[in-house]
Formats: sequence, structure tokens, C-alpha cells
Amino acid sequence: MISKKNLLAFLPLFLIIVLASVLRLLWLDKVPSAIGGDELTYIVNAKAMFLTGSDISGAWNPLSAFIFNYPAYTTPQAELPYFLFAPIVGFFNFSLLAARITEALFSIGSVVVIYFLGKELFGKRAGILAGFIAAINPWLIYAGRSSYEMTFAMFFYCLGLYLLLKLKGWQILWSIPVFYLAFYSYIATKLIFIPFVLTAIIYCYFIVNKKQFLKQYLIVASLSVILVLVYAFVLMHSSSSRLGEIFTSNTPSLMNQVDDIRKITMQSPLKNIFENKLTEYLIALVTKTFNITAFNYLFLTGDNFFSLYRNGLFYIVDALFLLFGLAAAYKRKATVFFFLACLSLLALVPHIFHSSSLDNFTPHITLLFPLLIILIAVGIDEILALCKNKRLFYAVLSIVIGLYAVSVLYFSNIYFFQFPLQGVFDFHVRLFSKYAVLAKQNKQQILVYSPKSSDIFKKYLFYSNSYNKDTTEQVKSIYKLDKFSFQSIRFLGCDNTIDPTKTNNIIIYDFNCGSLKKDYKRVVIPRLSDGGQSYDIFNDKICQKYNLKGYPADLKISDFSIENQTTQKFCETFITNP
Repeated sequence: MISKKNLLAFLPLFLIIVLASVLRLLWLDKVPSAIGGDELTYIVNAKAMFLTGSDISGAWNPLSAFIFNYPAYTTPQAELPYFLFAPIVGFFNFSLLAARITEALFSIGSVVVIYFLGKELFGKRAGILAGFIAAINPWLIYAGRSSYEMTFAMFFYCLGLYLLLKLKGWQILWSIPVFYLAFYSYIATKLIFIPFVLTAIIYCYFIVNKKQFLKQYLIVASLSVILVLVYAFVLMHSSSSRLGEIFTSNTPSLMNQVDDIRKITMQSPLKNIFENKLTEYLIALVTKTFNITAFNYLFLTGDNFFSLYRNGLFYIVDALFLLFGLAAAYKRKATVFFFLACLSLLALVPHIFHSSSLDNFTPHITLLFPLLIILIAVGIDEILALCKNKRLFYAVLSIVIGLYAVSVLYFSNIYFFQFPLQGVFDFHVRLFSKYAVLAKQNKQQILVYSPKSSDIFKKYLFYSNSYNKDTTEQVKSIYKLDKFSFQSIRFLGCDNTIDPTKTNNIIIYDFNCGSLKKDYKRVVIPRLSDGGQSYDIFNDKICQKYNLKGYPADLKISDFSIENQTTQKFCETFITNP
């Protein structure tokens, strides 16, 4: 029998899991309303791996991923996600829910690990608070409802860190497979793998275990270094590595920038001192650091990846508690404070030393979030600890809960009821795919003119659920021939000279191709944000008999269950007559 005391002790964690689950699983089949290209690479190849033992093109051995060999027709990505997605997308039909449920579960798992980390570092109440803050954090929710790899990295890095903090003796070696999984989870965080593991080992050896278990820690460190050395060796002998993405003073874009600046600088003794690769490199590093830690970015707007624009990666109220948390963590446990500070600085490295522009890219700093969440929890805990009077304690706690409740509702309104209307991740391709399925059912041929034929083809396979054991060989042949003609659909390049009146085939014309030379009767697959066309449809025989709107209006969450809609419902909701 489980005692009442144990049940009460488990209750906070149970509530944290429930809260995290609701925010990550609610309407997961509808929001986000489409799937991005990098996400789809994982999902489609995971399905192919399950069905055929290879990638979608038939040219890749999945086991070779562990020696850093990647599927064809892709840029090198993380190795582990294919294997994590495969059990779900392999057994079930393609759907947004099937594509994202794995990530959502790992995100919930990350919340649980953050709870235990906070508890281990700063005590039970700080752990509970860290769990609740993690459960409602905007970025963790956003990332956990995607199919990108950064959530897996967060989970395994945090779990490996917790095991190092908690385990003793030979049990410490259990952290090795977890850290290996972390390494294979995300390419960006590979850059800090060794510093992260060594920092954690040094802290645990000297501070946590008082110079005990040296042999075990050395084994963990040695095997971690060996893994990175093998990876480095493979990269140096690979023609498709991403080493060029590491930002150095010899990065071509930086050298071009130095040349441009020197051209507009008059001759002076200061020119050679300040206008050179080293100074511009240092300026770029400092600029990236300030950009990625800016208040507006973290607490107000996010970036183009976290494309809500009206909500930050944290809530505004988190900023206040973070300030308290920094001071409180230093006062309570200075060694833990400096340990978390070191890990936080390391968490910035994947972005600071990436050769992209100065713009922020949130996935690169995914390991920063659990660390700041713990410090935010310490800040709340410190404020509550100052309330010696029981009535005052509950009054302050109620205010804190109220502030976060309002923050979560505000974020939810933006994420669930505004974000889908932005049409992110090529939502119009999902609409095209539904239309194409209806045309196929009517035995009609479709010609698709677009500058992105291969990308649209892959997304069509997903949205129409057309990739299965019966079509794997046909899809392999399509990639081998590089001619994207599948069943009743031909995917062609742009051609603004076509005359839709000279064929009975349905023509779908991508707005990115520009306008045709003449105007023809058409219906439109629109942008939800402003009603402008994403695709023009000529010779429509599917929707013309229905009462089409002039632009999308009065949409509801239920409307985004697109694959299950009747023909009339789909046409009258998403096809317009301009």
C-alpha cells in the first residue's frame, strides 16, 4: 500500500506532468497547422527506414548514421531522431499528430528532469517550482509541439547531468549511454559536448563527491572524448560535413566584411589596428552574445524561428524572478551558482560560433532554457522564503500563480488562435495536398508548376499519406530519375507561357513563379493572413460548384482538421474565388 504521505509527496510532480501534457498535447493534430522541411526530412525518412530499412531514396543504411553518414537528398542532420520517430510514424499513417507525439512526450520528460535537477541543486520546493515553470515555458511548449531535434538534446543532456549529480560509484557509468544519446541528438550541441561533460564531471568530482570516484569519472570523460575524436575524424574525411558552419576569423563572410569596411576607410595609422579580421571577429562574437541574451529577444519577441512575435521565449514576469534567482542562488550556494553560470555560457556557444548572420536562432541555445528555468524557480522560492507570516506567504503565492496564469492564457491565445493563421511551414502545401487527393478520387490529372518541386512532392507524400509499403519502390525510382511524377500528379518547374485553356488537366500554379502572361479563370489556394494567392488553380472541377468565399474568414480550430473534411467543407473554408 502506498501511504498517504507518499501520495502527497508525489502530487506536485503529478500536477506538473498533467499541466505539461495538456499544453503539449492539446490540438496537437491541428497546431502548428503544417510541417516544416527539416521536420519532414526526419519524419519521411523515419517512415522509410521502418518500411524498407533505408531512406526514402533507398540509398542509405540507417545504422551508418552512428558513424555519421546521412540520408541522401538532405543536409547532414542529427542522427538519433530518425530512430526515435520511427516506432510511431512507422506503425501509424502520416499525420501531424503522429509526426509530433514523440517530441511532445520527450518535452514532457524534459520537464520532469528539470524538476529533479532543481530539486537536487536547490531543494524540494525549488524543484517543484522549476517543474511548473518548465511545464508552462513558451519555448519548451513551442519546441515540444514540433518535430525538430533540439528537444531530444535538452532531454538527454539534462538527464545525463542529473545522473552525474545523483549517482555514486560504478553507477556513474550509466551516464555514458545517456550522454552518447545526447551527442547524437542535435548537431549544434555537438560543439559543446566535451566542455559540458567535463564541466559536469569536475563539479561532481570536487564539489558533490569530495574527490571520490575518480576512476569512474575518468572513464566517462575518456569515452566522451573518444566519441568526439571519431566524429572529428569522419568530418575531416567527409565531403558533406558542416564544419564550414563554425564561425572563425577565416569565415568567408567575415573576410568579405573586412574588405568592404577597409574600402570605405581612409588611410591612417588606425586602419590596420581596427580594420582587420581579428577585431571584426571579436566584434561579431560580442554582438552575437548581446543579441542572444537581449531582454527583447528573451522576454518579448523571440526570433524568426519562434515566430509568434508577440510573446517572448520566457514570460515577462520571468525576468523579475530571474534577477532574484541570480542573487539568491549566489547567496545560497555560490558553487552551484558558478556551476550553472559556466553551463549557461557554454549553452550560448553553439549560436555564437555558428557562421550564420547576427540574427538569433533559438534552437542553438536550447540548453540555456533548463538552466535559466531553475534560476527563475530559485528566485520565486527566495521571495516566498521571505514571507515568514503564513497569510502573507499564501497571498504572495497567489499573486505569483495569478501572474503566470494570465501569462499562460495570453501565450495560449497567440499560439493556438493567431499562430495558425500565419501559414507557417508552407501551410498552403497542405491545402494543395488535400485538393490533389480530392482530384485523384475523381480520377483527374494535375500539373503542378513550382520552383520547389522536390520539396512539394515530399510534403504531398506526407499530407496525402501516399508513402506506404505499396509505393516505396515507386518513390525510390522517382528520386533515382529525379523526375517528380507520382500517380496522377506531375510536378514541373515554373513556366509562365502555359495556356490552361488548351488542356483538360487541372493546373496548380505557384505564386512564386510569377504571373501568367494572360489572365484566365481560376480559383485560389489563399494565404490565411491576407487572402492573397499561394496557388492559382485553373480548370478546377472540384470546388467550382460550391459557394466559395472571396477570402478566408471566420476560421476556427476545428477547421484545421483538413484531411478529415468533406469536399464541400474544405472548398468553402479554404478555396477562394477572387
